[in-house]
Amino acid sequence: MNLGQEVINLLRERGETLSVAESLTGGLLAKTLTDFEGASHSFLGGVIAYSIESKLHDLDVPKDVIDTRGAYSQQAAIAMAEGAKRRFGSDWAISTTGVAGPGHSHGVAAGEVWVSIIGGQVRENIKLSLSGDRSSIRFGAVEGALSAFTRILRASD
Repeated sequence: MNLGQEVINLLRERGETLSVAESLTGGLLAKTLTDFEGASHSFLGGVIAYSIESKLHDLDVPKDVIDTRGAYSQQAAIAMAEGAKRRFGSDWAISTTGVAGPGHSHGVAAGEVWVSIIGGQVRENIKLSLSGDRSSIRFGAVEGALSAFTRILRASD
């Protein structure tokens, strides 16, 4: 079973919902979660906030977070997840932000990714250091996010 299907199955068993806020993954996380029949019972939706403007306006990421910490920071990832959870009214939210490459952006190296997972009392932030081409980094970010979320769901059963 793939991680996306496992997440959807676990959420469905628990009667819980999920939303996502994606930057560098550009919709790949949502696609991975919705590849399976029945995903609509647990997956509420997502925002692809690829630009800074979208992070500010669609997810209500505070401007001072972007100005002082940057769009690819842990603090931005947290604010993005909070924005998705609030926007969709989901039990859980996952966000991804970072640099897919090639090369660095605003002083952040390609492959540096932050994932934030928020739900109930859980607030987990994971820094991934990935390598490879742009596609590999994006797929690695999705796999890292879903692996962490699966672990969280299993631990809180």
